[in-house]
Amino acid sequence: MGNLKSANHALNYSLTGIVFLAALLWAPPLPAQATNGQQGTSQSGSQATPPANASTQDQQPPTGVAVDSSRKSSLFSLSKSTEENRGVGAGRYDIKQTVELGGRISNFSGSTAMWDTFVNLGTGPRLLEYTLNMHARNHTGVLFDDLSFANFGYGGDPNDVSRLRIAKNKIYDFDASFRRDQNIFDYDLFANPLNPSTSVPNIPVLNSPHEFLMVRRMSDINLRLFPQSRVRFNFGYSRVLNQGNEYSSVHQGTEALLLAPTHNTTDRYQAGVSFHFDPKTSIAYNQFYTFYKGDSTEQLNGLPFNLAGPIPVDLGLPFNSAANIPCAPPIILGSGFVNPACSGYFNYNVANRIRNNYPTEQLSLQSRHFRQFDISARLNYSDGRSNLPAFLESFGGLITRSRQRDYTLAGNSITNRRSLTGDAAITWFVTDKLSIIDTFRYSSFRFPGMWNYTTNSLFGATLLSTANPFTPATCPPPFTAATCPQHNSSSNADVIVDSLASLLRQDSKVNSLEFSYQFHPRFSAYAGYRYEHRSILDIVNDSQLQTFFPGPTAALANRGACVGVVLNPDGTCTATVATASKVAVPINANSLIAGFSARPVDSLRIRFDTEIFYADNSFTRVSPRHMQNYRLRVIYKPKEWLNLGSAVTIFENRNIVSQNLQHDRSYSFTATIARPEDRWGLDLSYDYSDIFSATNICFVATPSPVGSLSCGAPFVQGISTYANKGHFASGSVFFRPVSRVTAYVGYTLTSTVGNTLILNPLSPTGPLSYNYHLPIGAVDIKFSNSWMFKGNWNYYGYNEKSDPGPTLARDFRGNVVTLSMRYSM
Repeated sequence: MGNLKSANHALNYSLTGIVFLAALLWAPPLPAQATNGQQGTSQSGSQATPPANASTQDQQPPTGVAVDSSRKSSLFSLSKSTEENRGVGAGRYDIKQTVELGGRISNFSGSTAMWDTFVNLGTGPRLLEYTLNMHARNHTGVLFDDLSFANFGYGGDPNDVSRLRIAKNKIYDFDASFRRDQNIFDYDLFANPLNPSTSVPNIPVLNSPHEFLMVRRMSDINLRLFPQSRVRFNFGYSRVLNQGNEYSSVHQGTEALLLAPTHNTTDRYQAGVSFHFDPKTSIAYNQFYTFYKGDSTEQLNGLPFNLAGPIPVDLGLPFNSAANIPCAPPIILGSGFVNPACSGYFNYNVANRIRNNYPTEQLSLQSRHFRQFDISARLNYSDGRSNLPAFLESFGGLITRSRQRDYTLAGNSITNRRSLTGDAAITWFVTDKLSIIDTFRYSSFRFPGMWNYTTNSLFGATLLSTANPFTPATCPPPFTAATCPQHNSSSNADVIVDSLASLLRQDSKVNSLEFSYQFHPRFSAYAGYRYEHRSILDIVNDSQLQTFFPGPTAALANRGACVGVVLNPDGTCTATVATASKVAVPINANSLIAGFSARPVDSLRIRFDTEIFYADNSFTRVSPRHMQNYRLRVIYKPKEWLNLGSAVTIFENRNIVSQNLQHDRSYSFTATIARPEDRWGLDLSYDYSDIFSATNICFVATPSPVGSLSCGAPFVQGISTYANKGHFASGSVFFRPVSRVTAYVGYTLTSTVGNTLILNPLSPTGPLSYNYHLPIGAVDIKFSNSWMFKGNWNYYGYNEKSDPGPTLARDFRGNVVTLSMRYSM
């Protein structure tokens, strides 16, 4: 895994020079460039709250594009930007360009995996920004009147983006974009068996068994023809490509680590026409076609142990010899070889080719033809198909419970997807103060599917025993020869031919009626009622023809579904096992909705919204049958340079039938002080969140928790709780000692405390309780109207408030310094 990460980093740095050279030749008449990114993702906790008030920002001098992916806190950008320049004239066009060229200096200590997951910014040169804008005066351009080309991220950062927009007045409007994201996720507690250090041998799992190393490339192209005419056309194409490596696990007696090379693409095509014969009415028809191609595979990640021979084998991820996991003992003392009575893997492979297509038609209407009515409607129909023509899963090893040594599962499946959705809304402006809004939504989908597969299995007593096939020549009556299959009473069928048909269907109708009244120019309110009916049907019919072979005794053909069944003359037994299930769930839901908006004085705005929801049924145990939602937002702006804001959001969910309780509450405050003519400004924000859930579950635990009740052996029943309280605080200040120098200092802190039901006593609280510190400092020095120096320092400090557990610590600390020169004309 580490080699893959190193290769990605090395490739990024080797490409940097090529990117620079291409950028220098890209655009006229200035060196053009863009920004690039290295791998990594940023956790939501590290994202900053934006400045609270856009109107305050409108008073500030214009700023450059925020392209620094290392910026993790809310900062003013009030320096005199070089983008204030008017540009230059060239023939018919006014041209404006900006390029920011620099580099990063990065160092960190602690967990490499977490640095890559959260930050993943390395040292090296960067092109932090390139923009080009061309505008033809009075729409006199030959091929285009307006051209906008913007880029950031190229050169080694996690994300790189390019966007091009070209337009010719009344003829066309074209835009295209490309984005590449490199994502790494390696949180080592995720899916980790947490092997105890007392196990013999002691084998800790140091990376997440579900590690994720992926590159996603997203491309979009859109063309609109005659955008101001009565008949308008639009065409579009988009592609999403995911490529890289994922890691997963599979349980076959023991849990093996799998490498899953991933390659899938989604192509989406669009064509449409809209009619605007009435200036206040538009009718549009669009055709979409989506094609998904998946070519991912799975295989064993390695064979780290040896049987006597030596024969490479994998004993899986969990190692707890005191609990006989994977067996007792896993390694034979004195020899160093694997105990052949253990569950283990010689090989495991999955190959499948998924092909999905979704053609969709959409007809829409928008009209204000009648003065008192605003009408909109949309109808959408899709008939898709998911096809898996050749699925193959193969296993070689031993599952000790059933003595299964080898199996192959081969088959195919096909699923159709038929969907019809529609919505219509009408607003009746009864008077200047009273309006009535009625909205109706209809949704219906069907997923009929068919799955056919055949499983062939071979059996043996140990990893070293021969997995014998059954033939009358090698296993004659009384079926006790050493060459007979080595079943036990728990062995599954030798051959299974399965045919499965399923149908998932849902119909949904939702109608909302809302009354809105303007009591006063400064006060308005609304109230309404929403009714929803959902009908869910889930049908599964499965038919299996199971064949059981004898060996090492004739009686062992009478096992599983063949218990008590008369054997065939050749000693085999066949049984047909049919199962059917049908679940129909009707759900009726009612909601009361209300709210108001008030502006008692010009400087104060208040908005409140609420919804009270009740349903008579639920499809899942965690779906709410009672819900309350309250949202309050207050903005106070006593001065042009002072803005205060606060928001409260409260969700309360209940499902008493399944004993499920949930709430999600957040309280936030922001303050901005920013006088453009002043030499300093301040930005503060704080957010408090409180998330809680409690659900009655059944689980297996040894020993059973005190007070737990039986849920049917070996399961016990208990309340699974999750509680997390988080604090997010951010503050920044800018100051301008002289007119050409602007400095920034900021600090962001995310701190959480939480707990949940932890069944493994070795598990730490991990991400439920941590601190994430993100101080920042920056300086901008403007040498002239065209030239500016920019320096930026970021510190990243992640610390969990519990012991790391039986794996690597996840804390890290790091610094990233970014230096650049910005030129604009």
